[in-house]
Amino acid sequence: MNRRDIQFIGAGAILILCLALLVACGGSEPATQAVEQSPPAEPTAEPTEPAAAAEAELVRVENGDGPPFYARFGENETFGDSEWVAIVFYRDPACVPDEFNLNDFFDFPGDAGPGAFGCQPPTTDVVEYWAGEPGSGPAPALSEMTGRGAVPVWFFTRADIDAAKSDGMVTITELEGLTSRRVGSAATFTEYLKPSQSNAAPLLRFMAEGTLEDGGAFLVDVSYGDPEVTDHTTIELP
Repeated sequence: MNRRDIQFIGAGAILILCLALLVACGGSEPATQAVEQSPPAEPTAEPTEPAAAAEAELVRVENGDGPPFYARFGENETFGDSEWVAIVFYRDPACVPDEFNLNDFFDFPGDAGPGAFGCQPPTTDVVEYWAGEPGSGPAPALSEMTGRGAVPVWFFTRADIDAAKSDGMVTITELEGLTSRRVGSAATFTEYLKPSQSNAAPLLRFMAEGTLEDGGAFLVDVSYGDPEVTDHTTIELP
């Protein structure tokens, strides 16, 4: 065998080897490249409307008849400090029926008469905000009162009021007869109320400033239920 034959055989062997490699590569599965997947996006939370927007949806009503009570006084409506108690009148005290128990607070109209609505005009202007049709619930969601310039405010010693309430009955005549009574008139009066009958978290704030019949100026500042203010009753008398 000459050299040329050897070269030819060698070239043929290389060609056969290459063909075998191509067949082997064609039969194998192509490599799969791993694809990194992003985690699913978190759901977007629904926007929460502010409380002010909810209040804006309330129905506003100007209540010219005033509230169904005579005064900010009753079994659970007594506001004072360690020495004095202040009673704000939403009706003329002279109009309060002698037989009415002020401890009951409310005097709704009924078969016996118009109740507190029989004492007109009230001493304050009232704006009510209802969560539904006005009058459809036991009370508005909130109310705001503004004095008409001469809101009666009476002051008594704590001891006198405690004694008057001890039998569960307090009448306007009884209050008039207490020796510690001091009579005032508030030129400025404001009240913001979220009644317990329509609110899980009731709130009451009111402020009265004026003068006393026996001379001098007074201040009453009350706040209960406001999460931003410490509950307090402040009474300043000369």
